[in-house]
Amino acid sequence: MNSTIEYFSLIESNAEKMGGIFTLSDLRILFHIDNPVLLHRRIALFEEKHVLTRFCRGFYTTRQFNLEALSARIYPDSCISFGNVLARETMIGSIPSKTVHAVRCGRNRLFQGAGETLVYYGIAPHLMVGFRSENGLRFALPEKAFLDVLYFYQKGRRFSFDPFSDINLTRINPETVESLLSNYRNPKFVAFVKGVLSNG
Repeated sequence: MNSTIEYFSLIESNAEKMGGIFTLSDLRILFHIDNPVLLHRRIALFEEKHVLTRFCRGFYTTRQFNLEALSARIYPDSCISFGNVLARETMIGSIPSKTVHAVRCGRNRLFQGAGETLVYYGIAPHLMVGFRSENGLRFALPEKAFLDVLYFYQKGRRFSFDPFSDINLTRINPETVESLLSNYRNPKFVAFVKGVLSNG
């Protein structure tokens, strides 16, 4: 296979099931090209034609792609949280549509590409709790998303919404919060969360 049209057809026919996301390895297998130089030349051609866009090292996207799925492809151990979950649960209003905020073990990371942004907040392994899986993606429970917001707010992070006035706290399950708080070792943070809930 050496026709550009045939390669384009391969991308188009596989885009939907891949969520519009292709890794370098995906493209190597799809194109049957083992030579790194030839592979990058082929990818560069599709970048020029705006069929593929390099999002970050090793990841390429089509024009229509799933940003949440991309967040999981880059860091499979990550969990979508913060305003993305709170807005999804109608606990806050709308948030910027082209940004996904997630937590992961390790350092904070930021990726920007194709007009979209992925923000990963690094937390300790013992705080990677309180999530559920949906269609292969991990989402924080609403209560964990709430705790993530307050945890990083205390660290100086600011969000597109006000954690003290914009979150509908009536949707928070106090028992779930209490259970999740048992994983936090800082008593000042625990007191802070309980203060926010009592004033809500």
